[in-house]
Amino acid sequence: MSRGARPSWKNGNLTSRAADGVEYGIFLFAYLAAAAFGTAMLHSVGGFAGALLMAIAVAPVLGVKETVPVVATAMMISHASRAWLFRKAVDWGAFRMLMCFGLPFIVLGVLFYVELSERAVALFLGTFLLVTLPLRRYLAGKSIAVPRRAIAVVAVPYGFVSGTSFGAGMILAPFMLGAGIVGETLLATVAVSGVMLNVTKTVAFGLSPLLTAELAAMGVALGLCTIPGHAVGRWIVRRTSIRVHTLVLETFVGIGAAYMLWKGVSG
Repeated sequence: MSRGARPSWKNGNLTSRAADGVEYGIFLFAYLAAAAFGTAMLHSVGGFAGALLMAIAVAPVLGVKETVPVVATAMMISHASRAWLFRKAVDWGAFRMLMCFGLPFIVLGVLFYVELSERAVALFLGTFLLVTLPLRRYLAGKSIAVPRRAIAVVAVPYGFVSGTSFGAGMILAPFMLGAGIVGETLLATVAVSGVMLNVTKTVAFGLSPLLTAELAAMGVALGLCTIPGHAVGRWIVRRTSIRVHTLVLETFVGIGAAYMLWKGVSG
């Protein structure tokens, strides 16, 4: 798709008109739906960076800057389905600390993001993707022994990074583990936090010119497509090795980083 293409609804069908006048309809939506399904499947297989993976897949179609608000809308639904599944295991005390101290910085991160040019966004996201590769390996399985109140402190960078990009869960996880939040309780608390995080991002983006009604509708549709993807991912994870999961995901993230940086440098 040429640069400047934007999705829209026409006669009830999702379409996008590129600068050269070519109109995309069902094929555009089929690709985006498949991307949402596939990245949700990879998220369930690898256990991290679901929103990051979706952003990489849809950015070439939606445009780099529009990707973050659309994926935030989609992830509301994705996290909500996971939160419902583990709702009885939520650590509500940790959740309240995350929200009280993190939400203002999510909004601040969104305001910072909205002011960036598309080229700056591409460079920022590409750099962040590259950083996540060694960071994930370094933090994998680590827990930093901390008192529970430390969650309030880490909520600040967690909130700001969440407002500007994706993958902030990698920052949060070691501190949650160190505070004794593990297993299903960790999954449940992160999922519920993800719902509120993405609701906040979607509302903040919705108050800006960046998230239009058409893009919000697309985000909801993509979110619905993630639900069966999680189910298939759970089926796959029982039949393949962790090493294969990690290799596939890191390759995908590396390609995404290269694409974002190329967009940022080439303009």
